[in-house]
Amino acid sequence: MTRPILSLLALVVFTSLAHASPFIWSGFFIGESQPHGRQAPPVLAQRLQQVFGFPCYRFIKGVNIDLRYPRDHWVMARMDFFVRIHALPHPPGAPDALVYEVYKDGFLMARGQYVVTPDTPLFINGPDFHHGRLIFVIESR
Repeated sequence: MTRPILSLLALVVFTSLAHASPFIWSGFFIGESQPHGRQAPPVLAQRLQQVFGFPCYRFIKGVNIDLRYPRDHWVMARMDFFVRIHALPHPPGAPDALVYEVYKDGFLMARGQYVVTPDTPLFINGPDFHHGRLIFVIESR
């Protein structure tokens, strides 16, 4: 009797894990010409350099976001620059998608949609910051 129950429980757990929405990681970096502070991981830094051209990327802030909960997530790099992320509903088995909005000084500057896929991060070019540029990253975890 316990073996069928354990098999059923294992099937339910496996099925729920197979269809769970992924987590994403969202963070801010400053592209700079000289290294300062904590730097981006080498693989990410190389991809950022291919896109933005700076040799160094200082880590500012990052958060993990669970897309299973349909609520707004706000990520702030500084008081005048922040991003709103909202998961979009989707049918089971379809890729996760989200809407992002970039705000500067309280005004909406950009809005877009991103389909979350492994190994394809989203890079958003932000405003100039001191001697570099603020860059926003969203990637699957």
